[in-house]
Amino acid sequence: MISNNHEFKGGYSSGFTLLELLIVVIIIGILSTIALPQYTQTIEKARSGEAIINIGAIRVALDRYWYQNGALPANDNFTALDVDNPNNITNKLYLYSFKDNGTTSTKRKYNVNAIRLGNPDTWVKWNQTDNVTGKITRSENLGGPTS
Repeated sequence: MISNNHEFKGGYSSGFTLLELLIVVIIIGILSTIALPQYTQTIEKARSGEAIINIGAIRVALDRYWYQNGALPANDNFTALDVDNPNNITNKLYLYSFKDNGTTSTKRKYNVNAIRLGNPDTWVKWNQTDNVTGKITRSENLGGPTS
């Protein structure tokens, strides 16, 4: 007579069932869909550090130019400033510009902008409102509107 006794010698199964594997795959999928957007936002915030550093260098150069000349150079004229043009950087992430907003020989007013290449909704901006006051703002996806 043939025996239908399928009992294992150890008394238990040492493998995973298909249902257990399916549950693990579903849990990993759910965690991925939650974590991926947060990860990409964190990466974008880190990349905005490039813009903040370059805006700082442009600001220093604009202030130095104003102290020496009593005025600002024409808008986006990086060659007049004693700073490397950040738009000439290979593999740059942002496009940089600056604009005079009514600077006089006694008061500095200008904007410096960095707009993410390929995503104009991502930006970092500096607004100099007078000789001692300025403010940096960021797009909402970088944690803005202000920081």
